[in-house]
Amino acid sequence: MSGYVVSALNNLLQKREAMRSSLRALARKNRDELELKERIQASLAIGERVCALPELSQAKSIFLYCAFRSEVETENLSRTLQEMGKIICFPQAVPATRDLLPIQWDWRKPDSCLKPGYRGIPEPQQPGCVVFPPEELDMVIMPGLLFDRNGNRLGYGGGYYDRFLANKAPQALRVGLGFSSQLTISIPAQAHDMRLDILVTEAEILRWPKK
Repeated sequence: MSGYVVSALNNLLQKREAMRSSLRALARKNRDELELKERIQASLAIGERVCALPELSQAKSIFLYCAFRSEVETENLSRTLQEMGKIICFPQAVPATRDLLPIQWDWRKPDSCLKPGYRGIPEPQQPGCVVFPPEELDMVIMPGLLFDRNGNRLGYGGGYYDRFLANKAPQALRVGLGFSSQLTISIPAQAHDMRLDILVTEAEILRWPKK
């Protein structure tokens, strides 16, 4: 491959990444501007839709994110899923390797407490936490800044979920949660981006069959 072609490809990649960074900033601003009341009501509606998913009835273990800032709230959802008899795991970030650990969680324990972890995101940090085997997870529910109608998800740029799904839990059903205002027609995806199987918003549920 000639030096000119390599240079042209590098320029294209840089432009694409710059576009994705701009999209992240705009999407974060758009989500942050949603009124608190609107976010709470939409989050409850999304939680109800998740609990009614046919795929959920067969899932025994669920990896669920801890909501941060203006993300779709998940505390009520996690408690409801636990009441349904599901094993709930929350992520604990490992910044050194950009990895996630699925920590088994039980709200019924008196010492259950989530503390700010990596970048202030709530996560399990108390002694005695049990790491659930990622290869046994049935479902991974994740947040995002932007989603499109092709199953693509734009995250925060760290690649934590993409890496976890590709290397640790490829068998898990991938479910994204987002407000309807976070849904767009198309996102410039990259080769390593892991596509969703299901997206749940307060207005609709989108599915993309696994290949």
